[in-house]
Amino acid sequence: MISIRLLLACFIGLLSSIAMPAQEMPNAIAQPAPRPMPAAVLVEDGIRLEFFSSSVIQGGAALLRLSGDAIESADFSLLNESGRFFMIEGDAWYGILRTHMDSQPRAATLTVDVQRAGETVTLARDIRIDSAGYILQDFVLPDDRAYLADRAVETEEFARLDAITAQQSDLALWGSAGFALPLASETTSPFGAYRRLSEGMETRHTGWDQRAAPGTPVRAMAAGRVAFADTLEIRGNYVLIDHGLGIYSGYAHLSELLVSAGDALDAGQIIGMSGNTGRSSGPHLHWEVAVRGRWIDGLALIEMWLPS
Repeated sequence: MISIRLLLACFIGLLSSIAMPAQEMPNAIAQPAPRPMPAAVLVEDGIRLEFFSSSVIQGGAALLRLSGDAIESADFSLLNESGRFFMIEGDAWYGILRTHMDSQPRAATLTVDVQRAGETVTLARDIRIDSAGYILQDFVLPDDRAYLADRAVETEEFARLDAITAQQSDLALWGSAGFALPLASETTSPFGAYRRLSEGMETRHTGWDQRAAPGTPVRAMAAGRVAFADTLEIRGNYVLIDHGLGIYSGYAHLSELLVSAGDALDAGQIIGMSGNTGRSSGPHLHWEVAVRGRWIDGLALIEMWLPS
């Protein structure tokens, strides 16, 4: 499977403002089958830990697979942030690493603690954190929305969403189709970009933008349940979907919401219509992904094989 990131590499390197030309994205991303071969394997006292990538980018994600007899539970820690492995019946235990967008590129030690029959087996290995090459953008707001360049408003909105995305259900809800782009259109702004707003405020871009004329149907990136569907100051009309195990996807600036909180969704189901609401300089779709309360590069999740 050709990596979306590879297709975008040249474009992102040249992009210097939000008005720059964009590169066309594929219509859909299919999950590879069967499970890919691991990039590295660590074995300790009968416990096998598989790594499906040799590194993680800033704000990225990576998959771990853990197998062995009598495993009761397992946790991992990287860069002072922890996570828990989840069990896929008839298969093995899996963990999803994720890094902060501001993590410094370097080698960092991943530690895995496995609980087994009254004992703890610890495995450790260095993981490389690679630079994501974030760009700087000047973002000019229309005069009637200049009031949204307000740090207090942004902070309050992030806190509200952080409280939701920090919640973790016990089951994977994303289904066998995995994750796909919500639109078949061009991108205009990448994850993690540094943004200077028209009123001098500086902020970060927590997702990806795609071109979308007003009223374009927006699809759920994967199966899940609606955790939030309402209006926010920055994101405008907004839908947040819980895909299980701490993975969420959000869709902003919509002109119309077609789902409600609590609704169960299939992958690709239409959740709303694109628009220009909230802190937006023109019609488009902003979509974003959070893992255990941390915004990550959603393309890293789309490109990742996931068990279900």
